[in-house]
Amino acid sequence: MSWRIAATSAIGTSHTKNGQPCQDSVRVRLVQTPNGSVLISAVSDGAGSAAHSEIGSRAAVTTATYLIENFLEAGGSVGAIERGGVLSWLAQIQMAISSFASEAGASTREFACTLLVAVIAAEEAVFFQVGDGAMVVREEGDEGWSYIFWPQHGEYINSTNFITASDAADVLEFAAVSRRIESFSAFSDGIENLVLHYATKSVHDPFFNNMIAPVRQALNEGLDDELSASLLNYLNSERVCARTDDDKSLVLATRHEPTLVSADATS
Repeated sequence: MSWRIAATSAIGTSHTKNGQPCQDSVRVRLVQTPNGSVLISAVSDGAGSAAHSEIGSRAAVTTATYLIENFLEAGGSVGAIERGGVLSWLAQIQMAISSFASEAGASTREFACTLLVAVIAAEEAVFFQVGDGAMVVREEGDEGWSYIFWPQHGEYINSTNFITASDAADVLEFAAVSRRIESFSAFSDGIENLVLHYATKSVHDPFFNNMIAPVRQALNEGLDDELSASLLNYLNSERVCARTDDDKSLVLATRHEPTLVSADATS
């Protein structure tokens, strides 16, 4: 069993028009453990009003995945990850961003960003999130997709929580599950309107079923560069940009289990 993955971030048309960089960041890693491959996914959306949020989002996903990789490589298991440990990681991520802010002589508010993280092993997984965007999963045997946490929005749709805020630890959502997740996706708020139904608070299954199909057919384990490039082209397409002018991040991952060929079939 292994993972097939496509992941990318695409700049929004409004950012291009305003001469702003893409403020989204994505990082995915596969860690080999004695119990099999563990998928680590981190997505971060920099605040549009923050001058250096693209640096903040990049620091967030890099630091988060680095900390989790180190934990697993030191013998830690996904089942051993608890909220207290995640809060410790959050504090270290905040310290990393504060370091960048100090070097730039700027406030940490100028590096404001969200963070969505998934750590998925064979039969267990951990998720944590601060801010909007969402992570969705399809479990083994299920036809539909379900969200882990509903996007964190305030009174207004464009307001959310950031990991640089003083109350980030209070608003962090954490979930540990002991289930076999067949497919996974994470995305920033740039495509929320395309993939979530706000009225019914549900996931638009056809979108994810269509998008995960080519990932399942990938030949190589891990992040597929060609599929990720195709995903970037899709997110930059007129069809998508007509519905959203924001930066867009998307991670698609699915398990791949080789088909066993019987002795009769080879004789």
